Amino acid sequence: MSDYWWVASILMTLASLFVLWPLLRPAPTDWQKSDPNRADNIHLFEQQKQDMQADLAAGNLSETEYAERQAELERGLLEDLKNQQAGPKIKNRGAYLLLLTALLTPLSGWFLYTEWGAGNGMQQRQNMLATRAIMQSSESMEQLLVELQANLQEHPNNPEGWFILANYLLQNQLLEESLQAFQLAKQYAVEGSPERASILGNYAQALFVIDGAFSERVSLAINEAINANPNDVSALSLLGIQAYEAENFSDAIRFWEQALAASSSGEGAESLATGIRNARQQLAQQQSGMEVGPVIELTVRLANGLQVPTNPEAVLFVYARPVGQAMPLLATRLDPSTLPLRLQLNNTMALLPDTNLADYTELEVVAHIAKAGTPPQINGDLVGQVNSVSVAAQEVVDLVINRIVSGQ
Repeated sequence: MSDYWWVASILMTLASLFVLWPLLRPAPTDWQKSDPNRADNIHLFEQQKQDMQADLAAGNLSETEYAERQAELERGLLEDLKNQQAGPKIKNRGAYLLLLTALLTPLSGWFLYTEWGAGNGMQQRQNMLATRAIMQSSESMEQLLVELQANLQEHPNNPEGWFILANYLLQNQLLEESLQAFQLAKQYAVEGSPERASILGNYAQALFVIDGAFSERVSLAINEAINANPNDVSALSLLGIQAYEAENFSDAIRFWEQALAASSSGEGAESLATGIRNARQQLAQQQSGMEVGPVIELTVRLANGLQVPTNPEAVLFVYARPVGQAMPLLATRLDPSTLPLRLQLNNTMALLPDTNLADYTELEVVAHIAKAGTPPQINGDLVGQVNSVSVAAQEVVDLVINRIVSGQ
């Protein structure tokens, strides 16, 4: 039990004691004096008893007669006192009402708190703290996954835990399991909360990665995320990609600039800035009547078991070069935390003037996560490449980062 519930229990107990106090306090010692009828009856009884004792001493009553009259006198007194108890019996009903109120006070308080108060939020906070404790104590991703799944099965009201699990499963290509975890994160997140809005945006992004296109369910998820938060970075990024693919570059710039204003450095700001630059170049060419030329469309992702470096200097380079050569023709610089992602390589990304993709039949495409943030590959960097990509094929290339650089 949390400290909150200990304090709440003590306060509810005190509230019940205030209600019960009239029943628990001792009765006043002068209760006889407080009832004049009772005192008169007792006084009359004592007077009659003294008169009978005088008659017995004078010989006016026999022992048998004295005993009978005394018994009758006592019965009369008891009957009078019994009749006077009628008033207190009515008061006992009030005592029962007080007792019932004392019992209902903590129960009603608990019920109202759980139904209309912040009971759900309190429970989610406890589960969230448990999740973060697991993340801090786990020595490996495998241990984290096992312990997190066990904790979520026991305490499912934990949107943050489901969100973390969903992203881990997505990175490891467990797509259906990832979607189920995202849906549970949505289910348990408080309606209208910033947390739920963020989950909706990431859910839309996950659907886009899985479907590989702007399917109906992806569009619905984007709309839901935008309705929850018009400045959601993930949803705005997707809208920018959709506009870019439709060659509506002005809308792409607008969406990405809005996303960039709402993002932090750790949320793909570099990737958004690169996308804005590319969209502006494309828009300028479009407005001047220039041909954009062929493009190489890629999806870039990490292989199972590999993780994005945590150091802030890490950079993702994606480039295309002639087969068997080292010098790139086209290149772009992105934030590795945005993986998995989808992008296009085209003539606007050329490193040398007059470079034209149409002049090449096949190219080699490479994705390189540089820990130090510089192009040369060093030990510990992550690399993936596709050795032969047809420029004219216009197919989406699946570029998987699956190798750790060593021996450099």
